[in-house]
Amino acid sequence: MDFFTFIFLVFAYIIPMYFANAAPILINGKKPLDFGKYFRGKRILGKGKTIIGTVAGIVVGSIVGLLFSIIFPQIFELIPNYYSLIFVLAIGAMLGDIVESFIKRQMNIKSGSFCPVFDQIDFIIGGFILSLIIRIPDLEVVLLIFIATVFAHLFFNALSFKLGLKKVPW
Repeated sequence: MDFFTFIFLVFAYIIPMYFANAAPILINGKKPLDFGKYFRGKRILGKGKTIIGTVAGIVVGSIVGLLFSIIFPQIFELIPNYYSLIFVLAIGAMLGDIVESFIKRQMNIKSGSFCPVFDQIDFIIGGFILSLIIRIPDLEVVLLIFIATVFAHLFFNALSFKLGLKKVPW
């Protein structure tokens, strides 16, 4: 695979997942996804995971992925079923974040507490796992996205904190 095809594939995967992950910061609701319920005496997800935020993540990730495919229709030469992939990447990104939140609550890690590396890649793990039902990604693409995401996520979270969009810089 040539360098430009490689970078193109990286962006084809990143865009739906990154935008799905970022949307709940901007479009956050009041109604918690776990409806305030508890499991084993601990909150299932916490108040930060909302119904509107989750839906917004899936919708925004899907729409931005769709825009990518409109701007770069040649993506269908590499991934013929890219529309399906966009949708599962956005859903998977949200599920990855939700599963990580559940694990943190069950491990008595407070909502919003920093959990190195896992906080940065949870949505990527979810996106890639769910995307396997559509397409097996190239290993090089997966590795670059994981490495780049750790640093990009830290940068954008710090920026969101500085802009007052997040309460913590991670």
